[in-house]
Amino acid sequence: MPFSKDALLKDHVAQDDISGFLAEGTEIHGEIRFRDVLRVDGKIGGKIISEKELVVGESGEVEADVDVGVLSVSGKVTGTIHVKEKLEIHPTGRVVGDITLEKPNLVIHEGGVFEGNIDMNAGKRKESRDAAARKEAEVEEIRRHSSTN
Repeated sequence: MPFSKDALLKDHVAQDDISGFLAEGTEIHGEIRFRDVLRVDGKIGGKIISEKELVVGESGEVEADVDVGVLSVSGKVTGTIHVKEKLEIHPTGRVVGDITLEKPNLVIHEGGVFEGNIDMNAGKRKESRDAAARKEAEVEEIRRHSSTN
């Protein structure tokens, strides 16, 4: 599918919002980092990192460790996936692998497929673990202070 406004809008992302685009027929292997929105209609293998959104179009194929803010899938994503804000699997989308969601924000449209394991609300557990670790450090500091006096 050529790079066109109609193709972009089909997957709910306006052309003006796209900051990077990997066209159908293009393949990249390695570590990819981006700042805003990356649209993939080609193939990516390796590692993908961003605080923002990865959009995988109908012809897009991703086989990678993915760590992004938002993931929108109309093609296929395989790998270990960490999403901070939202994961949306559209009717033609397929996600295979282990998913960790920091927020319980998962949308699977009718026809969309997910195969694997999912850990939802990981962000709250991380906050709880961090708070417990801080509290334990404070208690240890008080013990050390008390034993020196």
